[in-house]
Amino acid sequence: MEIMYNTRDGNGKDIVKAVKIKEFPIYPAEYTCTICGQAKTEGCRKKDVVSSSFTDHAYVGDMICPDCTRLFSLYFYSYIVERGEIKLFNVREARDVILREHLAPFKLIVTVSGKKHLFYRCPENLSDSRFAVQLENETIYTTHDRQRELFDFVECLMTIGAPKMALAEGRMPYGVLSRDFGADALAKLQEEIKTSREIQLPLYLGQKRNITEEEATCCITSILRGATAPAPRS
Repeated sequence: MEIMYNTRDGNGKDIVKAVKIKEFPIYPAEYTCTICGQAKTEGCRKKDVVSSSFTDHAYVGDMICPDCTRLFSLYFYSYIVERGEIKLFNVREARDVILREHLAPFKLIVTVSGKKHLFYRCPENLSDSRFAVQLENETIYTTHDRQRELFDFVECLMTIGAPKMALAEGRMPYGVLSRDFGADALAKLQEEIKTSREIQLPLYLGQKRNITEEEATCCITSILRGATAPAPRS
Protein backbone atom coordinates (compact mmCIF):
# COMPACT_ATOMS: atom_id res chain seq x y z
CA MET A 1 0.00 0.00 0.00
CA GLU A 2 1.18 3.51 -0.85
CA ILE A 3 -0.10 6.99 0.07
CA MET A 4 0.70 10.07 -2.01
CA TYR A 5 2.49 13.01 -0.38
CA ASN A 6 3.01 16.47 -1.87
CA THR A 7 6.52 17.72 -1.18
CA ARG A 8 9.50 19.45 -2.79
CA ASP A 9 12.81 18.15 -4.03
CA GLY A 10 16.25 19.55 -3.22
CA ASN A 11 15.79 22.27 -5.83
CA GLY A 12 12.45 23.45 -4.42
CA LYS A 13 10.41 21.87 -7.22
CA ASP A 14 6.98 20.49 -6.29
CA ILE A 15 6.85 16.71 -6.55
CA VAL A 16 4.54 13.89 -5.44
CA LYS A 17 6.13 11.17 -3.36
CA ALA A 18 4.71 7.69 -2.84
CA VAL A 19 4.94 6.75 0.83
CA LYS A 20 4.98 3.00 1.35
CA ILE A 21 2.90 1.55 4.17
CA LYS A 22 4.46 -1.52 5.74
CA GLU A 23 2.25 -4.60 6.05
CA PHE A 24 2.46 -7.20 8.82
CA PRO A 25 1.25 -10.80 9.24
CA ILE A 26 -2.37 -11.03 10.38
CA TYR A 27 -3.54 -13.68 12.86
CA PRO A 28 -7.01 -14.67 14.11
CA ALA A 29 -7.62 -13.23 17.58
CA GLU A 30 -10.49 -11.82 19.62
CA TYR A 31 -9.46 -8.62 21.37
CA THR A 32 -10.13 -4.89 21.66
CA CYS A 33 -7.52 -2.79 19.93
CA THR A 34 -5.98 -0.53 22.59
CA ILE A 35 -5.35 2.22 20.03
CA CYS A 36 -8.74 2.60 18.31
CA GLY A 37 -10.91 0.88 20.94
CA GLN A 38 -12.68 -1.37 18.44
CA ALA A 39 -13.42 -5.07 19.00
CA LYS A 40 -11.55 -7.20 16.46
CA THR A 41 -11.38 -10.83 15.38
CA GLU A 42 -7.97 -10.65 13.70
CA GLY A 43 -4.86 -8.56 14.13
CA CYS A 44 -1.10 -8.15 14.12
CA ARG A 45 1.23 -9.04 16.96
CA LYS A 46 2.88 -6.05 18.61
CA LYS A 47 6.25 -7.76 18.53
CA ASP A 48 6.00 -7.88 14.70
CA VAL A 49 5.07 -4.20 14.41
CA VAL A 50 7.39 -2.34 16.79
CA SER A 51 11.13 -2.61 17.33
CA SER A 52 12.96 -3.59 20.51
CA SER A 53 13.62 0.12 21.19
CA PHE A 54 9.89 0.90 21.40
CA THR A 55 8.98 2.33 24.82
CA ASP A 56 5.31 3.41 24.61
CA HIS A 57 3.95 0.03 25.65
CA ALA A 58 1.22 1.65 27.75
CA TYR A 59 -0.50 2.84 24.57
CA VAL A 60 -0.33 -0.42 22.63
CA GLY A 61 -1.71 -3.88 23.44
CA ASP A 62 -0.20 -7.22 22.50
CA MET A 63 -2.44 -7.29 19.40
CA ILE A 64 -2.90 -4.32 17.06
CA CYS A 65 -5.64 -4.08 14.43
CA PRO A 66 -4.43 -3.95 10.80
CA ASP A 67 -5.86 -0.43 10.31
CA CYS A 68 -3.83 0.96 13.21
CA THR A 69 -0.63 -0.79 12.11
CA ARG A 70 -0.62 1.36 8.96
CA LEU A 71 0.00 4.45 11.08
CA PHE A 72 3.29 3.09 12.38
CA SER A 73 4.77 3.84 8.95
CA LEU A 74 3.91 7.55 9.15
CA TYR A 75 5.93 8.93 12.07
CA PHE A 76 7.83 11.21 9.66
CA TYR A 77 4.62 12.86 8.34
CA SER A 78 1.67 15.01 9.39
CA TYR A 79 -1.67 13.48 8.45
CA ILE A 80 -5.38 13.22 9.08
CA VAL A 81 -7.28 9.94 9.42
CA GLU A 82 -10.97 10.39 8.52
CA ARG A 83 -13.25 7.37 8.80
CA GLY A 84 -10.23 5.14 8.27
CA GLU A 85 -8.84 7.02 5.25
CA ILE A 86 -5.34 8.48 5.62
CA LYS A 87 -4.34 11.75 3.97
CA LEU A 88 -0.83 13.15 4.34
CA PHE A 89 -0.22 16.90 4.29
CA ASN A 90 2.82 19.16 4.32
CA VAL A 91 3.30 22.37 6.29
CA ARG A 92 1.99 24.51 3.41
CA GLU A 93 -1.23 22.50 3.30
CA ALA A 94 -1.75 22.30 7.06
CA ARG A 95 -3.86 25.44 7.49
CA ASP A 96 -6.45 24.29 4.96
CA VAL A 97 -6.60 20.82 6.49
CA ILE A 98 -7.17 22.20 9.98
CA LEU A 99 -9.74 24.80 8.89
CA ARG A 100 -11.86 22.63 6.59
CA GLU A 101 -14.75 20.48 7.76
CA HIS A 102 -13.71 17.05 9.01
CA LEU A 103 -15.53 13.75 8.74
CA ALA A 104 -15.88 12.18 12.18
CA PRO A 105 -14.44 10.03 13.54
CA PHE A 106 -11.05 11.51 12.75
CA LYS A 107 -7.55 12.06 14.09
CA LEU A 108 -5.32 15.01 13.22
CA ILE A 109 -1.59 14.59 13.77
CA VAL A 110 1.09 17.25 13.24
CA THR A 111 4.69 16.15 13.62
CA VAL A 112 7.49 18.52 14.57
CA SER A 113 10.50 16.21 14.96
CA GLY A 114 9.47 13.57 12.44
CA LYS A 115 10.89 10.98 14.84
CA LYS A 116 7.97 9.91 17.03
CA HIS A 117 4.80 7.85 16.75
CA LEU A 118 2.04 10.27 17.74
CA PHE A 119 -1.27 8.76 16.61
CA TYR A 120 -1.92 6.69 19.71
CA ARG A 121 -1.55 9.82 21.85
CA CYS A 122 -4.23 11.65 19.84
CA PRO A 123 -7.88 11.27 20.92
CA GLU A 124 -10.40 10.08 18.36
CA ASN A 125 -12.55 13.10 17.46
CA LEU A 126 -16.20 12.11 17.37
CA SER A 127 -17.35 15.65 16.56
CA ASP A 128 -16.02 18.48 14.41
CA SER A 129 -17.39 21.28 16.60
CA ARG A 130 -14.45 21.14 19.03
CA PHE A 131 -11.61 18.84 18.15
CA ALA A 132 -8.15 17.71 19.21
CA VAL A 133 -4.98 18.20 17.19
CA GLN A 134 -1.89 16.29 18.21
CA LEU A 135 1.09 18.67 17.89
CA GLU A 136 4.07 16.41 18.61
CA ASN A 137 3.57 15.30 22.26
CA GLU A 138 0.92 17.92 23.04
CA THR A 139 -2.82 17.50 22.51
CA ILE A 140 -4.43 20.85 21.65
CA TYR A 141 -8.21 21.27 21.73
CA THR A 142 -9.60 23.96 19.47
CA THR A 143 -12.39 25.03 17.07
CA HIS A 144 -12.54 26.18 13.47
CA ASP A 145 -13.36 29.76 14.46
CA ARG A 146 -10.44 29.98 16.87
CA GLN A 147 -7.98 28.55 14.38
CA ARG A 148 -9.23 30.78 11.58
CA GLU A 149 -8.66 33.87 13.71
CA LEU A 150 -5.28 32.74 15.00
CA PHE A 151 -3.96 31.73 11.58
CA ASP A 152 -5.13 35.09 10.19
CA PHE A 153 -3.43 36.91 13.04
CA VAL A 154 -0.11 35.07 12.91
CA GLU A 155 0.18 34.84 9.12
CA CYS A 156 -0.63 38.51 8.60
CA LEU A 157 1.98 39.48 11.20
CA MET A 158 4.47 37.35 9.27
CA THR A 159 3.43 39.09 6.06
CA ILE A 160 4.35 42.51 7.42
CA GLY A 161 7.73 41.36 8.65
CA ALA A 162 7.41 39.52 11.97
CA PRO A 163 9.66 36.40 11.97
CA LYS A 164 7.92 33.22 13.08
CA MET A 165 10.61 32.48 15.68
CA ALA A 166 10.16 35.90 17.26
CA LEU A 167 6.38 35.47 17.41
CA ALA A 168 6.77 32.06 19.03
CA GLU A 169 8.84 33.75 21.75
CA GLY A 170 6.22 36.49 22.24
CA ARG A 171 8.30 39.17 20.51
CA MET A 172 7.89 41.48 17.53
CA PRO A 173 10.52 43.45 15.62
CA TYR A 174 10.48 47.22 16.00
CA GLY A 175 9.19 47.69 12.47
CA VAL A 176 5.98 45.85 13.40
CA LEU A 177 5.75 47.03 16.99
CA SER A 178 6.02 50.69 15.94
CA ARG A 179 2.87 50.54 13.82
CA ASP A 180 -0.39 51.96 15.14
CA PHE A 181 -1.65 48.53 16.15
CA GLY A 182 1.75 47.23 17.30
CA ALA A 183 1.27 47.45 21.07
CA ASP A 184 -2.19 45.88 20.94
CA ALA A 185 -0.98 43.10 18.64
CA LEU A 186 1.90 42.31 20.96
CA ALA A 187 -0.45 42.23 23.96
CA LYS A 188 -2.78 39.80 22.16
CA LEU A 189 0.12 37.59 21.09
CA GLN A 190 1.54 37.39 24.60
CA GLU A 191 -1.87 36.79 26.16
CA GLU A 192 -2.60 33.97 23.72
CA ILE A 193 0.74 32.32 24.45
CA LYS A 194 0.21 32.70 28.18
CA THR A 195 -3.39 31.52 28.45
CA SER A 196 -4.04 29.19 25.50
CA ARG A 197 -2.09 26.56 23.60
CA GLU A 198 -4.25 26.98 20.48
CA ILE A 199 -1.94 29.61 18.97
CA GLN A 200 0.88 27.04 18.92
CA LEU A 201 -0.59 25.53 15.74
CA PRO A 202 -0.29 28.67 13.56
CA LEU A 203 2.99 29.58 15.27
CA TYR A 204 4.42 26.31 13.96
CA LEU A 205 2.45 25.87 10.73
CA GLY A 206 1.73 29.46 9.64
CA GLN A 207 3.00 30.75 6.29
CA LYS A 208 3.65 34.25 5.00
CA ARG A 209 0.76 35.22 2.71
CA ASN A 210 0.94 36.52 -0.82
CA ILE A 211 -1.04 39.69 -0.05
CA THR A 212 -0.17 43.35 0.35
CA GLU A 213 0.95 44.81 3.66
CA GLU A 214 -2.15 47.00 3.55
CA GLU A 215 -4.40 43.94 3.36
CA ALA A 216 -2.47 42.25 6.17
CA THR A 217 -2.70 45.38 8.31
CA CYS A 218 -6.44 45.62 7.74
CA CYS A 219 -6.87 42.00 8.82
CA ILE A 220 -4.85 42.44 12.01
CA THR A 221 -6.73 45.62 12.89
CA SER A 222 -10.08 43.87 12.36
CA ILE A 223 -9.04 41.01 14.64
CA LEU A 224 -7.92 43.40 17.36
CA ARG A 225 -11.25 45.21 17.13
CA GLY A 226 -13.16 41.96 17.39
CA ALA A 227 -14.45 42.02 13.80
CA THR A 228 -15.33 38.77 12.04
CA ALA A 229 -14.58 39.77 8.43
CA PRO A 230 -12.59 37.05 6.58
CA ALA A 231 -8.91 37.75 5.98
CA PRO A 232 -7.38 37.91 2.50
CA ARG A 233 -5.92 34.59 1.41
CA SER A 234 -2.75 34.00 -0.49
